[in-house]
Amino acid sequence: MADFLRELIRPAAELPVADVCLVGLPLDFGTVLEGGRSGAMHAPNAIRAELRRYHKTYNLEHSVDLRPLRIADAGNLPLRASCHADNHATIATELARLLAQYPRVVVLGGSHDGTYSTVRGLHAATGGQPLGGINLDAHADVKDRPGILSSGTPFGKLLREGQLAGSRFTEIGLHSNLNLQADIDFLHQHQAYVVPLAQVQQEGMPACMQRALTRATAAGPAFVSFDIDCCAQAYAPAVSAPSADGLTPRQATEAAWLAGRAAGVRLFEVVELNPLFDRDQQTARLAATLVAAYLTGVAATLGA
Repeated sequence: MADFLRELIRPAAELPVADVCLVGLPLDFGTVLEGGRSGAMHAPNAIRAELRRYHKTYNLEHSVDLRPLRIADAGNLPLRASCHADNHATIATELARLLAQYPRVVVLGGSHDGTYSTVRGLHAATGGQPLGGINLDAHADVKDRPGILSSGTPFGKLLREGQLAGSRFTEIGLHSNLNLQADIDFLHQHQAYVVPLAQVQQEGMPACMQRALTRATAAGPAFVSFDIDCCAQAYAPAVSAPSADGLTPRQATEAAWLAGRAAGVRLFEVVELNPLFDRDQQTARLAATLVAAYLTGVAATLGA
């Protein structure tokens, strides 16, 4: 009988059929391009270590047994090419392959520019129609930098290229004084939804997240990208771009749980963990808790 989550995780080569597949993106060049702190490339292994160390197969809050859940781990993608665009090509190709094989993929990252290509992989694997999505983040990441794949550009590129449907896209938790008016105007021009941090604090995460999930999954597959820098620095010091204000671990966990319960969410990411700046693995443990919450949400749907 499996008591710990680590007992459910098997190498993808041993588990070609599973409910969820984990994959790591050891990537941080895109963050460096934005002037952020390097080190996010070490995130996948740090998250795995905390995920395997503590989490058990029973969730008390929701009374969910995770033991029926089959979890494959595809390891870390080989992202060591000297050309940044080549690494992104690998991400898009490998995510398309994994999403063709598994119903859900969890990405352990890694700088946020990786999302540009994980979503392209989802787009390719699901028929090439515009996708829905949610970005939980301190920053909108919609900068217009032609020819540059940085952590500040993924959602702008996806919207401009038409792979992401603006009317099905929501930015949750954007911080005050960390986004340009031009960024917000751009999102509104594409009919995207913006839920600032203050609105989350006033209305609660469940209400904000559920509305966003309904929009994202209304007409097809969707993704949820969780940039851990949207959590306050007191809870998440080890990120590429820390902020004093932000979500609490409770709010973050609520969002991940709801994402796991949403049938249309095929791609879930936790990104921008930077283990080089962690203290007693605090931020890595939070990232692992979000992954565990997502997996709990998925497990809750198995018997539904």
